[in-house]
Amino acid sequence: MKHLHIRSWFPSGTDIAFLVLFAAEFTYYLLILQTGVVAYHHSALSEIWMMPAGGIAGIVLSVWAFPQRNRFMPWLLALQLVLSADYAHAGVMVLFVLGILSGLTAPLLLYRMNTLAVAVTGLGLSYVTGTMLFHIEAAERTWIAVLLSAVALIASLFAKSGQERKSCENNVTLYTMATVFLWLLLDAALFETLSRDALMHLWGEHEYVWTIILFHLIGLVVAYRMRQWSHNDLALVILFVMAYAAYSSGDKTVLSVVYPFVISYYNVAILHKLIRMGYLPLAVVSLSLWGASGLGLLIALGHLFTAAWILLGLLALLLVLKYVQIRLPFGTAIHFTSMKG
Repeated sequence: MKHLHIRSWFPSGTDIAFLVLFAAEFTYYLLILQTGVVAYHHSALSEIWMMPAGGIAGIVLSVWAFPQRNRFMPWLLALQLVLSADYAHAGVMVLFVLGILSGLTAPLLLYRMNTLAVAVTGLGLSYVTGTMLFHIEAAERTWIAVLLSAVALIASLFAKSGQERKSCENNVTLYTMATVFLWLLLDAALFETLSRDALMHLWGEHEYVWTIILFHLIGLVVAYRMRQWSHNDLALVILFVMAYAAYSSGDKTVLSVVYPFVISYYNVAILHKLIRMGYLPLAVVSLSLWGASGLGLLIALGHLFTAAWILLGLLALLLVLKYVQIRLPFGTAIHFTSMKG
């Protein structure tokens, strides 16, 4: 019986390949698309706006690609590899295509997740790698973009991205969609603001690297252990208040502890919701990522961090209304037709 238990717990070769694929692509998003491209183009919206536009288009196209995802994934990553060879000097059309590729692959990878533990391990690898390499200047990250794309391409050949989920939910409430969007936006607003704050900048500074990594990992472990807790939404509001308060107070040490923990905790909470969704609702929720990233960047560039505090208050209000059981349209469930492929 003990041997059977160990065999059921240990991930298969396919799961390991998917773990590597997911970690490589998530790290690519963190170091190349989210921060590398933006930093290289000095946050000039006139130069980078085509990338989120491509991301949205890619998510829409992924609905069409869904039935043939096992065949498409290696080709998408091969094209990503080619474009990554000169990513730092990419023009608007190349950025648009990179956005399309990210929009296509992200929801397909999220749908492939059958085991939260594998996804959480992938997040851990991404956070460790991304934090350790963040000090490298954007213009010098080409080798990182090529290496991550190559690793993802090789892993995709063994990951069986066409695997079906055992069970899917095609009903998603407006409350779930709204809270996921607000969590993403609150994170984006703080991270983009923090990245442009000469005094409070954390990522890329050697004295905070290991603190950030440690509390990323602690956050992942705690969130995974608490994944079934019915009060996770309340915990996230409190955690975001702590992170925002640490930033506003100017305490870098506290922020280096709290904020990585918050990022890890809310990402696991989101993945726990997404891992049970059918493909169409998952794709719709995935649109939040690009929308939140863009609005977070606008808040940072416009020095409108007060607006982020207001949004945090809105999220807290939604939670209060839910707890006192006041019926709102946000509780309405949207049904999506299931997709097979």
